Amino acid sequence: MFSTFCRTLCNRGILDRESYEATKSRTRDLMVASPKCVSEAIFDIFTPYNIPISTVNDLMKSLAESPQLLEFLMRFGHVLPEPSGSRPLTCAFTIAAGYFIGGLIPLLPYIVVDRHEVILALYWSIVIMFGALFVFGYAKTGFTGGWNGRDRLVKGIKAGFQMVIVGSVAAGASMALVRAFEYSSHPP
Repeated sequence: MFSTFCRTLCNRGILDRESYEATKSRTRDLMVASPKCVSEAIFDIFTPYNIPISTVNDLMKSLAESPQLLEFLMRFGHVLPEPSGSRPLTCAFTIAAGYFIGGLIPLLPYIVVDRHEVILALYWSIVIMFGALFVFGYAKTGFTGGWNGRDRLVKGIKAGFQMVIVGSVAAGASMALVRAFEYSSHPP
């Protein structure tokens, strides 16, 4: 659950890097193949600001000769800042922590109760997981969409319940698979 969220964030970082590099490559190719298109792109960047045409023409000429033209087009034409280089290491630690925490949460009741009360631990584990899934769904919505307003509260609560349902279905499916494998290897 938490690890899935961490993995999603890290995959988004990987995709951000791939998307950035692909866009940068296409822009570099366009700079070589069609300087006129590049000039039009620069013109389009400055036009909304009501800058006099003569000034825009001077800027286009200056940028066309600048070694920073590619970075300018990436930042202002495509609105793509370069992704952080330390992202893979951060993602690795985040995913590892997510798996550790996500695996530890359902085991806490088993650590606390006596070995003869395993069924009680199972019930507590289910309750804790429902709570954790709800909090995760609510927090995910808050982090991605903001926390303020009644509509955000309602969306967060809906997302919390959706996460409980999805997590429960996933847990049920994995239990069914375990039972199916168990049955196939040891028929009655």
